[in-house]
Amino acid sequence: MSTASLTVQTGSGLSNAVRSEWTKLWSVRSSWLNLTTAVVLSALIGLQSGLGAAYNNTHLEPGQLAEQQPIGHFGISGMLIVQIVLAAFALLTVTSEYATDSIRSTLQWTPVRRNVVLAKAVVLAPILFAYGVATAAIASVAGGVTAGVWADWSLADLVTDLATVGCYGTVAGLFSAGVAWVVRSTAGTLTVAFLFLLVLPMMLGQTSVRALQWVAVLLPGGAGQSFMTGGTELLSQAASALVLVAWGAAALVLGATALNRRDA
Repeated sequence: MSTASLTVQTGSGLSNAVRSEWTKLWSVRSSWLNLTTAVVLSALIGLQSGLGAAYNNTHLEPGQLAEQQPIGHFGISGMLIVQIVLAAFALLTVTSEYATDSIRSTLQWTPVRRNVVLAKAVVLAPILFAYGVATAAIASVAGGVTAGVWADWSLADLVTDLATVGCYGTVAGLFSAGVAWVVRSTAGTLTVAFLFLLVLPMMLGQTSVRALQWVAVLLPGGAGQSFMTGGTELLSQAASALVLVAWGAAALVLGATALNRRDA
């Protein structure tokens, strides 16, 4: 007598997990609200930056020379603020599941837990890159328009600046998502992201103590600013990229480890 075997597709594979995460991301209203907020904020920051550039060039101190500003720099300036909204977009893909307790269902359908972390990262990476490029482009164009004759519309420079912003946005978002797996709460994760991406690099970078300046540039936010601006005295653009990748990878590994070791 032969025994028939029945294989049931549970959807636990990585490809199924990726499709599931993609659907979940775009089926919630918070994702669309976040994107709308980022677009509006980017436009406002770009307008302000362009007006500031025009004012500075028409109100020069004695000995100063007027100069045009590449419009991509307005996009970089915008990302320094918009990155917090971008971080919220990424971390909510994790913390919202803990808030609604839907993480239990997610882990039932994808029992290999590292696949859950990886699937979210695979879905987020291209979206975060496009997020960064789009918001930087909006800020760049808005700034260029309001800066008037003081804006440099070089296409090659703009493409380079947008690409660097997109890369940084990708890593900043994945870093935030990785932290979210450890912290699990939206408020807590957003606090950590705010500190590491903006507050600490800004505060420590403005000190005159060399050691603190090094700490600032080695934090993800400091390395990101160095990367987007082509490098600094302390850290080259290539070295900044390596620091960023290390932060992003470490956060995701730590998040996967936390998910494996703790109950949902």
